[in-house]
Amino acid sequence: MNEKYTLIEKRTIDELHGEVSLLKHNRTGAEILLIDNHNHNKTFSIGFKTPPEDSTGVAHIVEHSTLSGSRKYKTKEPFMDMVASSVQTFLNAMTYPDKTLYPISSRNEKDFNQLMDVYLDAVFYPAMKENPKIFHQEGWHPEIQGDRLVANGVVFNEMKGVYSDPNNRISDMIREKLHPTGTYSHDSGGNPANIPELTYDAFLDFHSRYYHPSNSYILLAGDLDFDERLDYLNREYLSRFDSEDPDSAIQGHAFYDEAQEFQATYDLSEEEDPAGKNYFAFALTAKVDPTPEDLLLRNFFQELLIESENGLLKKPLQAAGIGEDVYSELSVTNTWDFAVVAYRAEENRYEEFKSIVTDTLARLADEGIDEDVLEATLEKFEFTVRRGGGSHADLISYIGALNTWLYGQSPLDGLELLPLLKKLREKIGTDYYQEKIREFFLEPTHRFFMNVAPEKGKQKKEEDALAAKQKADLAALSDEEKKDIENLVEALRAYQTAPDSAEAKATIPKLDLKDLADGITEIPRTVTETCGVTTTKNPLNTNGIVYTNLAFDMGHLSEEELAYASLLGEVFTKVATENYDEAALETEIFLSGGGFTFDTPVEETNDGYKPYFFISTGALPRQLERGYAVLDEILTKSRLTDANRLKTILEGLKADIANTLLQSGHLIVSNRVRTHFSESAYVDDLMNGLSFFDFVCDLVDEKDYDAAGKKLESVAEKLFAKDRLTANLIAEEDDLPAAEKAIAPFLASFKDLGAEDYAVAFKPEKAREAFTLNSQVNYIAKGGNFKALNKAYSGDMAVLANVISNLYLHREIRAKGGAYGAGIRIAKSGNVATYSYRDPHVTQTIAAYDGMGDFLRALELSDRDLADMIIGVMNTFDPHMAPAAYGILDFKRFLNGTIKEEIEALRNQALATTVEDLRGYGDMLDALMAEEQMVAMGSEAALKETNAFDRYESLNR
Repeated sequence: MNEKYTLIEKRTIDELHGEVSLLKHNRTGAEILLIDNHNHNKTFSIGFKTPPEDSTGVAHIVEHSTLSGSRKYKTKEPFMDMVASSVQTFLNAMTYPDKTLYPISSRNEKDFNQLMDVYLDAVFYPAMKENPKIFHQEGWHPEIQGDRLVANGVVFNEMKGVYSDPNNRISDMIREKLHPTGTYSHDSGGNPANIPELTYDAFLDFHSRYYHPSNSYILLAGDLDFDERLDYLNREYLSRFDSEDPDSAIQGHAFYDEAQEFQATYDLSEEEDPAGKNYFAFALTAKVDPTPEDLLLRNFFQELLIESENGLLKKPLQAAGIGEDVYSELSVTNTWDFAVVAYRAEENRYEEFKSIVTDTLARLADEGIDEDVLEATLEKFEFTVRRGGGSHADLISYIGALNTWLYGQSPLDGLELLPLLKKLREKIGTDYYQEKIREFFLEPTHRFFMNVAPEKGKQKKEEDALAAKQKADLAALSDEEKKDIENLVEALRAYQTAPDSAEAKATIPKLDLKDLADGITEIPRTVTETCGVTTTKNPLNTNGIVYTNLAFDMGHLSEEELAYASLLGEVFTKVATENYDEAALETEIFLSGGGFTFDTPVEETNDGYKPYFFISTGALPRQLERGYAVLDEILTKSRLTDANRLKTILEGLKADIANTLLQSGHLIVSNRVRTHFSESAYVDDLMNGLSFFDFVCDLVDEKDYDAAGKKLESVAEKLFAKDRLTANLIAEEDDLPAAEKAIAPFLASFKDLGAEDYAVAFKPEKAREAFTLNSQVNYIAKGGNFKALNKAYSGDMAVLANVISNLYLHREIRAKGGAYGAGIRIAKSGNVATYSYRDPHVTQTIAAYDGMGDFLRALELSDRDLADMIIGVMNTFDPHMAPAAYGILDFKRFLNGTIKEEIEALRNQALATTVEDLRGYGDMLDALMAEEQMVAMGSEAALKETNAFDRYESLNR
């Protein structure tokens, strides 16, 4: 072990498949977690404890700003340079309530080392300390707009988007009431009302105080030479600092002596009916500095009480008809916080909500919990641990370790879950769980109930008051002060627009094309016929789990039937069957495997598309026959006509979709714009997009659940046909024969249907759609299909998308415009769609899209710059995935007819891209943008003010 470090702890952790060590750097006290598991995806992260002292968002703004140039790396945004030009598999930074993390990962060792150095130089020696323009761009700056003095900036606009979401506001209210003072009373992300209070000096002080090795928590994981990396870390960075006390302790607060009750309001648009739109919340803090066992129990109780479809607290609330949905929230801090929220409830049901919550928890403590339910929940948890954290398992482990590590406990204890699960299993049959319910839910006095009522026009009143203040603020400025602001904005725009110098660009570390691996990952596959069903098999390292995927071709279903098929996927497992009630079915599902997921993807093929009903499950070999039996029960014996249950499911589904609109607005608009000119996108929208949301809302409004149930039955009878089924098995090679034998009777049970494909009645249309909802920011998309221009897809279009997204749209819409993000997607199908995310503008963004052609025609790239853009898209052709995910990728390639040689040909086309090729796409993009195919989502006032749209639809349903 390197002499510059002291080994604190070391152990083998089975669930991480390797040896885990905790080291302390002797000179600075920096702590380093090593996960030696030979994972080919190498991971590094550095994190700092960053407790805020106000809600100016300083932690968030520092996180953004550190990655905008440093001592060694002189471009304006090395982060974006590396996003565009490396083969990274993860590259991001995240702000939490009390910590800030900077993780990276890559399969390429040279790339990994370069990324690690860029991040370390950024956090310890950022250019923002000498360049206030970075603070003004990423955080906030004043601007004179007409007769008002306003704020603008990337984080400022991002948080305006966050504060537009009612669910986020409820979360903030819960946090503020649970933590009325101290560290967690503040919003580390930033409250838009407080962000303009942050000064440049306070911003610099925050970095100087917390961004020090003595306050750092570092991860190195994967197939690494740990001695070499530790030596580099000490030599290049840690040895240059002395030990310091960063004074980063979490500031707590006194707990309530008795339960509290609060009333509050949230914004509702003027057009909405406030009836039935209250939020009810129950929240508590049980303790400070929870142990790993406490944290596991919190997740366990979250699943048991709320997140399970038959949650022991969720179910009685739903049975009483309180709210359209019930969800829970947990803290990611040093306090054991737990919150339960009923969404869209009738005002007069508040007292009943309180009684059900209190009585149910008391009853569970007195009477206990069914042992089969406990066993099934533990099986689900153990299966999740065995499955691992997916493609970024080591990063997920690091974040989990910080739940104890950041607060002075061992990170290794926080990572070792299997012994704790074993202990929990041994406690079944005792009063352990009853006592824990008392300890965590009944005995804490720091708890409250809260009723949050809708207030019509609340946001508009706040905006009007802000506008009046902005006018007064501008009027109070002297001419000299106004000129100073104009000069600041002008200098900022000049900085944002100016290209990086050749000298600055030369400081960015590069990969060469020769550093890339040859070809793409080989995914082994065999194809057989099993009881008349084509079955693909992938022998892969799955940690002993057998994954089953079933794809039913839905090409014979009508448009309405496709929507009902998507709904069917939401209903399955949530209704009773002939042999199981709802609770017993859920228990049986998790005693027989890892559960079932249902999806309705549209797979693009070389000659069109196919809509599929996709079923995925995983189980241990010993569970397979039992798992296939319960799946057969679900598909053939579900009680789909239970009107009361359908009402609950549909209301919850409506709420779930509505809650994703602002979080996923960029995806929603870019998917929607494709429906104007693409039949496959139109079909996808029927099952997964805004059309499906309308379909669900209509069913809830019509309340004819009997008719809906009969339609579900009819679709299920048509859907599950043997002659429309393709199957897939992913397992360890030795487990595949037994898996095929176990699935054979299940596959044999399906019957041929012999149905012809249905001709979808799709007509392309030119439309400029605007979808309105309560939001302070916007999401804008334009698009078209280049095949209509007699263009064919080529691999260089992946490079084209990288160039436009990172060299043009990022500059125009994010850096200059203040949006959180922007980009363009170009698909093999010919579909092209731009998008912006949490965007303060509309017409300025549309103008940027319309300028893409001019940008391309004037494009100048050196050979080095072009190579960077090419390297940055290599993961498009060979993505990093967890082993089981490779099997699913291969199965989808089999379904859509994609062969390895085709992918390699596209990759070779990308590698051969020239600047002339890219310039040649300028006219194509001009033609597509001229079609004026456009979709936006945002506030009604902002969108109508532009006169850019000819169709408006409210999403406030």
